[in-house]
Amino acid sequence: MVEKDNFEVVNTSQTELIKKKFQNFAINPIGSLFIISLLSLLIRLYYFPYNVPLTLDASVYFFYSTDMSILKTFPLGYHFPNNGFPSFLSIFFTMFHSERFLDYMTLQRLVTISFSILTIIPVYFLCKKFVNKTYSLLGAALFAFEPHIIQNSLLGLTEPLYVFLVTTSLVLFLTKTKTTLYISFAVAALSSLIRFEGLVFFLVLTIMFFIYFKGEKKIVMRYIIAASIFVLVITPMIYVRTQTIGSEGLVSQVIGGANAAKVISADESYGLIGFFGKGLLNYFKYTGWITLPFFIFLVPYGMITVFIKRTSENLTILTSIIILSIPALYAYSREIQETRYLLVLIPLFSIMSLFTIKKIEVKIKNRRLFLIMIVVIVLLSSVIFLEIRKYDYEHQRESFIVGEQIAKIANGVNDYYPEDIYLIPAQIPDKWPVLRSSFQYHVSIFPTDGFDSLKNYIKFGNEKGLTHLVVDENQKRPDFLKDVFYHPDKYPYLKQVFDSNSVGFRYHVKIFQIDYDKFQSET
Repeated sequence: MVEKDNFEVVNTSQTELIKKKFQNFAINPIGSLFIISLLSLLIRLYYFPYNVPLTLDASVYFFYSTDMSILKTFPLGYHFPNNGFPSFLSIFFTMFHSERFLDYMTLQRLVTISFSILTIIPVYFLCKKFVNKTYSLLGAALFAFEPHIIQNSLLGLTEPLYVFLVTTSLVLFLTKTKTTLYISFAVAALSSLIRFEGLVFFLVLTIMFFIYFKGEKKIVMRYIIAASIFVLVITPMIYVRTQTIGSEGLVSQVIGGANAAKVISADESYGLIGFFGKGLLNYFKYTGWITLPFFIFLVPYGMITVFIKRTSENLTILTSIIILSIPALYAYSREIQETRYLLVLIPLFSIMSLFTIKKIEVKIKNRRLFLIMIVVIVLLSSVIFLEIRKYDYEHQRESFIVGEQIAKIANGVNDYYPEDIYLIPAQIPDKWPVLRSSFQYHVSIFPTDGFDSLKNYIKFGNEKGLTHLVVDENQKRPDFLKDVFYHPDKYPYLKQVFDSNSVGFRYHVKIFQIDYDKFQSET
C-alpha cells in the first residue's frame, strides 16, 4: 500500500513537472520559437547534401548570382524570368570568398535553409490571427518540421524565399493597420519578383482588400495607393529584365502560359476539358502527396471549419488556397510532375490543422500532455518520412565524380539520365569565381532514343562527335547499352577506360572509349 502511494506521488510530481515546463514553453514564445527553429536547423543539417553540386534550375541561379557578383550589374545571356532570387543571392556571393565553386553552392543552400527557418516566425504570427499563443507555437512547429519544406530548403531553389515573402505579406495584411496594409502589398511585389506566381497573390490581396474595407468612403483611393506601391516596387526589376532578357517576366509569362494552354487544349484528342481535367486530377494527387505524413489527418476537418465559419480571416485563408493553387493547376495540366508549386500552401495547412487539433483537444482530459504528444508525433513522423524518402546523396556524389572522370577523357558520350546531369557541374573550372561566359562545356551528350542497335548508334555518333560510352546497371537503359555493360567482350572496338568498382563506388558504371578504326573494320 505504501509502495502504491509512493508511486502515485512520483507519478503526480512528474505530471506536474511536465505541466510546468509546458506552461513555461507557452508563456515564452521567443524561447519556444528559438527551440523549434534550432531543432528544424539540426534536421536540415543532418540531411544536408555536402559536396553535392547544384543542378538544373538551381545551377542556373548559381551562375546568374556568380556573374552578377563579379560584374556588379545584372548579367546578359540569361532568359529565365525569376531573377529576383539569384539577384538577392549575389549579395552573399559578393561577401563570400573561396576558390571552390562547391563552397558557393553550399552557401546557396544555406541561404535557402535560412529563409525556410525564418518563415517559422511569420507562420507563428499568422497562426496568432486565429488561435492563442500556445496553438500558434504548435502551428509554427507543424511548418518547421514539415518534410517537404525541409527537403526543398536543401535544393538551393526559389521556394523558401517565396514562401517567406507570401506568408509575411499575409500576416501584414491581416494586421489591418494602414501602414502594414501598404507594406503587405510591397512584400507581395517582392514575392512576384522571386516567382512570377506572386502575381496571383496580388489578386488575393485585391479581393480581400475590397471585402475587408467595403463600405468605407476612401476604399478606392486606398486601393490605388496600395496597388501603386506594388507597381513601384516591381518597376525597377521590370526595366532591368526588359533590358537584359527582352521581356518583363511577369505579364508576359501569364500570357505565354495562356497561349500554351490554348494551343494544347485546341488539340482535338486533348481538348479544353481534357487539359484542365488532367490538371485537376494531378492537382489532387500532388496535394495529397504533400499532406503526408501528418497534414492528411489534420487538414480535412480544418478545411471544413474554414468553409463553414466564414469569418473574414477564414475567408482570407480559403481565398488564398484557391487562388494560389491556380499556378499549380496550370503546371499539372501541362503534366509537370513537381510538388514545388504547392509548398506555398503549407503555412495555410498549418493553420487549418490547428482547428482539428483544438476540436480533439477539448475531449482530452490531460490537454497539455496531448499537445506535447502532437509535437512529438509530428517530429517523429517527419523524420521517418525523410528517412524513407531521403535522397541518395552518396549516389549523387559518386555520379559527380564519374562526371569529372568523363570530363577528363571524353568529348561526347551517350545520355545516361539522371546521372548525366552531374556532367555539367563536373566541367566547371577548378578555380572560382569566373564568369559563366569564360568557359564552355566540352563534353556533348547524345540521346539514345530511337536507336535499336549499338552499331547504328555508333555510326550516328561518328558523325556527331561521340567518343565514349557510359554504361551502368540501370535497367531503363537501351538493351544495346545494357549488353555492353554485361558483355563487353563481344565488342572488340570498345576499350574500357574506367570501372567505378575499382575505386569502391556503390554506383557501378563503366566507361568505354570507341575505337572507330576497329569499328569500321568490324562492320
